[in-house]
Amino acid sequence: MLRLIGLLSMFSIAAGGFLVLDYNMARQLVTAADEEADLPIRDYLGGLSGRIASLARSADPSGLPRDLADMLPRPPEGWTVRPATKDDTQPFLPRAAGTGEALALGLVADMVNAKVPDAAEVAILTYERGERRVIVKAVRYPDVIFSGVMATDQRLALQTTAAAYRGLFTMTVRGLDITEDMLPDDMRGRLFMADVGGQIHLRVLASRRMSDADLVDFFETLHVKAMNAAVVKKQDGLGDVPVIVLASALDRDARNAYDSDRAARSAARLAAHRADYDAAQASLAADAAADAGDTEVEPAAKAAPAIICDQGAGGIKRCRVGD
Repeated sequence: MLRLIGLLSMFSIAAGGFLVLDYNMARQLVTAADEEADLPIRDYLGGLSGRIASLARSADPSGLPRDLADMLPRPPEGWTVRPATKDDTQPFLPRAAGTGEALALGLVADMVNAKVPDAAEVAILTYERGERRVIVKAVRYPDVIFSGVMATDQRLALQTTAAAYRGLFTMTVRGLDITEDMLPDDMRGRLFMADVGGQIHLRVLASRRMSDADLVDFFETLHVKAMNAAVVKKQDGLGDVPVIVLASALDRDARNAYDSDRAARSAARLAAHRADYDAAQASLAADAAADAGDTEVEPAAKAAPAIICDQGAGGIKRCRVGD
């Protein structure tokens, strides 16, 4: 009996220590985005089950990969793969040293930058075959950003990330929409982007000489289902349908239909993200009113930040989440 009591005491102490450390880490993530924000205990506990589940994914009977790197594409036949290094982006830069737009140079340099804020999980791999090179980067942001009603500005920004330049609908892989961010002509690479639930952000940088069809060999082994299982805001059926739609292979009518469908899905996701944001803000306002004892006053929800797109020189459009 004494041994049982001792074991229970040790477990309670260990569990208590874990909860204190985990709460402090989650609170730091929230306050990093907004110094005036805080993380109520009830919101922390609301997202705790998701974080515990993510720790236990390795025991998932479905056999889905747990580590982000294991969800990235397998090297196609004839290709090699290795961890990325900082010099891997050199072949994608303009031939003339010291040239190139700062925005484009920054996007390329970020492909090998593993220092991501918010304690995010990062995986970056470089694939090579002769002079051809492909860099794949995936970033998974913490569950606490996507659970509860805190960190809503940060969540909305991640969910509505847009192409820095003109976005071109390129392909859909098992339900995951892939967009090419059209880099300036002097850049020697093609940049593709996608996100899963706003929580996992995928970027693919490929040699400009590679066609869309060449890139299918990479995207077809991307583990979309595992990525969907690893996020808080899951999309029903994502990763289940073994279909890849390549936009450039469609005829004109089919391409127009594909582009229209993609635009409609993007608009629907944006509306859902804004509705989620508004609901979270209304809940925060209601809690604040209740804490103040003013339950008769209808709380005013904070309006969702606008998605601002500026048209620059040469028709380049840059989008961001406004204040």
